[in-house]
Amino acid sequence: MPAARIGPNSIIQTVAVLREVFTPDELRTLLTGETASYLSHLPHEMIPEVQFHELVDLLTAQLGVERAGEILYRSGELTADYVRANRIPAPIRTVLALLPAPISLRVFLPAISKHAWTFAGSGAFHFSIGRTPLVSIGKSVNRDTSKIAAVLCRYYCGAFTQLLRRVVSSRISLREVACQARSGSACVYQIVM
Repeated sequence: MPAARIGPNSIIQTVAVLREVFTPDELRTLLTGETASYLSHLPHEMIPEVQFHELVDLLTAQLGVERAGEILYRSGELTADYVRANRIPAPIRTVLALLPAPISLRVFLPAISKHAWTFAGSGAFHFSIGRTPLVSIGKSVNRDTSKIAAVLCRYYCGAFTQLLRRVVSSRISLREVACQARSGSACVYQIVM
């Protein structure tokens, strides 16, 4: 099976958050091995998902689940801001903002699903629209991510929350109802409007 690829923003935005939080000297100590190259050269095309997983693994080991999760949540928010500004045409954003949130969600989630491979990699993205709308992202099939599942979950929660708030309704929040870090087969978020 070929290596799954994801967008470079997973790394670009994580490094941006790290630069906000740590001094250059602290970053040189924190990022070791191949991840040290991100201080001088960020990827600008699709990357093997394992590169992002390795960065998350390193941050989890160095900072702990809680602190790494905070950084990855913010990275997810920045990734969502990038996607909104650069991947969703302005007229579409305008129309979606004018529609009632449930209708906007019915239009927007299928569009996200068509491009899910760019952030889900070998994991599976699913959504459900109805009385209880949900989004979920399943486990990577190319690598055991169980040790970093809680931190990856924070990244996706930040990204989905920010994107849905900025495109569909500022009142949206996500409530995690299942998690890979707690033996779930996917991280599942209920969309609360």
